[in-house]
Amino acid sequence: MKKVWIFGLLLSLAGCSYPYEEDLTVLEADTQSALTALQGLYEEGIEADYADLERHASIARTKRFDSVHEPFFRNEFEVLKYHYRQTSRWFELQTHSEWEAQLIYGLEQVQALKHDAEKGLIAEEALRQALESEKNALLPLIAEVETSCAAMRELMAEHDSLDNHWQVMWDRWENPNL
Repeated sequence: MKKVWIFGLLLSLAGCSYPYEEDLTVLEADTQSALTALQGLYEEGIEADYADLERHASIARTKRFDSVHEPFFRNEFEVLKYHYRQTSRWFELQTHSEWEAQLIYGLEQVQALKHDAEKGLIAEEALRQALESEKNALLPLIAEVETSCAAMRELMAEHDSLDNHWQVMWDRWENPNL
C-alpha cells in the first residue's frame, strides 16, 4: 500500500514540473495569440481599408444636402460615418507598433519568468508575485487587442461590398442615369 501511495505521489509530481507551469503556459499562449491577431490584421489590409474609408468620407463631405439625395444622407452616410469613426478610433487609440511592442515585451517577460521557474532560479512566492504582476499587465492589454481586432475584422468583412456600393453611389450622384 505504501508503494502505491509513493508511486501516485511521484506521478502527480511528474505532471507538474514547477509551480504555476500551467498559468505561465496559458499566459504565454494568450499573449502570442494576441500578437498574431494584431499582426494578421495588418497583413489583411486594415490600412488600405482605412485609406478607402478616408477617401469616401472626404467625398461625402463635399456633398450638400438636398431633398433628392435625402435617403443617402440618412442611410448611406450614417453607415459610412460609423465605419469611418470605428476605424479611425483603431488608429487613434494606439498604433500597431505600440501594441506590438507591449505584447512582445510582455511575451519576453513571461518567457523569462517561465525559464527561471523551469530552472528553479526563483522562489515559489517570488514566482507567484511576478506571475500576478505579468497577468495584471498583460490580461487587459490582451483583451483590448483581441476585442479591437475582432471588431476591425467585422468591419473589414463588409468593406469590399461597401466600398463598391459607395463608389457606385458617387458615380450616380451627379448622373442618376448611370
